[in-house]
Amino acid sequence: MMVTVFSYFAWIHISPIAFLVGHPWGTFPTIPLLIVNTIVYIPLIYYTIRRWLRTMMRRKSGPAAGIDTVEPGNGVPEPGDEWGFATRPYSFKPPTKVIGPKSEIRESPIGIDTGFFVKIPDLASGEAIFDASELRSKVMKRSKVSSGGWINKRVSSRSAGSLKASETSQHGRSLKFRIPLKKASNIHLPSTIVAAVARTGIVTPGKNLVIDKSDIREKVFTARIPLTVILVIDVSMSMKGSMSQVRTLLGRIESEVRGSRDRAGIIAFKDSGAVEVQTPTSNWNKIYRGFAQLRVSGLTPLAEGLMKSLETIKRERMRRSSIEPLVIVISDFAPNVPLAQSVGPGQAMYTPVRDLVKASRMLRKANVRLAAVNVDSEQVQWVRILKRPYHDALELATMLRMRKEGHDNPMETLLAVPEFRKTFGAYLIARAGGGHAYLSRELMRVDSVLGELLKGSHEKVRLKASDLLEAETYLAH
Repeated sequence: MMVTVFSYFAWIHISPIAFLVGHPWGTFPTIPLLIVNTIVYIPLIYYTIRRWLRTMMRRKSGPAAGIDTVEPGNGVPEPGDEWGFATRPYSFKPPTKVIGPKSEIRESPIGIDTGFFVKIPDLASGEAIFDASELRSKVMKRSKVSSGGWINKRVSSRSAGSLKASETSQHGRSLKFRIPLKKASNIHLPSTIVAAVARTGIVTPGKNLVIDKSDIREKVFTARIPLTVILVIDVSMSMKGSMSQVRTLLGRIESEVRGSRDRAGIIAFKDSGAVEVQTPTSNWNKIYRGFAQLRVSGLTPLAEGLMKSLETIKRERMRRSSIEPLVIVISDFAPNVPLAQSVGPGQAMYTPVRDLVKASRMLRKANVRLAAVNVDSEQVQWVRILKRPYHDALELATMLRMRKEGHDNPMETLLAVPEFRKTFGAYLIARAGGGHAYLSRELMRVDSVLGELLKGSHEKVRLKASDLLEAETYLAH
């Protein structure tokens, strides 16, 4: 208050307004001038004091720190208030533990920090899989792509996709008709009328034609529809010796997908997590930039890569419910990091293989086509020993071991036998996810990689008793 009164008397004696009207400084102003100075002074001193209080509030130290702190309730002066050191009694309130999802209140195993299981992969570390200059040169070849001269793909099929529509899917043109297997989805009127006339034998003029349920025919559509290809790529340290196979495989997929309406996305997994490098797109210039980010280092969280692909597919289905997803897992299938959600109290060991089964079954439940491509060169021994393709060879080996161990089903055998648990990761995913396992070297010999992957997503291998007997006889000799 004293400061305000003193500043007021100083203002009316040395006010710039008095100088403007010709009144001498240092003298008491006239009544009209006094009124004008007071009107100007009130808002000026108000905003000055307000600015000063805000400045004092932001100060962290000094005798006037916290000068404008207002305590709730009745203010009781404490020792030190005259110096600006007033404090409020502090009582600790422990936060509740029952907050958020269940995974947030679980404790990690002893010796491992919680952040270990939620670490985001560092894509900037490690050895690059692709040559950045080579990818940059591919980006510049737009004119050749549009003319159809660079990619080994027919120009007439560039506007179509790679997946052949099923007969019940309403895509493309109606080329034929048939008797509906269930409820007719789209009635083919000409053939329906012909069937009704053929049943009655004659059409009476002036009477309506009676169409029976047995006369109804439905349209059969045929076309090629676009795919949404999700490339789940293992960029852990164990893939360092297989980088050339990864480049070759991705090059083959590129040559068949690029130029059509198929869309491709990239998911990379290493360290202890997975990251979506590129969302599904038909712009391969963006996909090349995603390939340039792939660098090999860290551990192998394979189950996390599958879960990330499921997240991507769910998001894409929210945008367009009619997409046809195909998840291609490229790895050596040696997981060593479990899902973060599976690590909790009471578990004696980590479960990366069991998490792999759980993630694969979730993809199968979501009706996702799944293909597991193994780039491990040592896996060719199963093909050589059992004289069958990779998936069939692993299926046969599992069945033989199941009979020997006395297990009830193949999945139990895969999880119970240690050597199978370590080396049969590709077949484990294929078996649990309803897909097919491939060896990259075998896949490179086929005419169409994408066609082979789509074919395997529908075919199911069913071994007969004669196959088991033949294999047992062969191995006995």
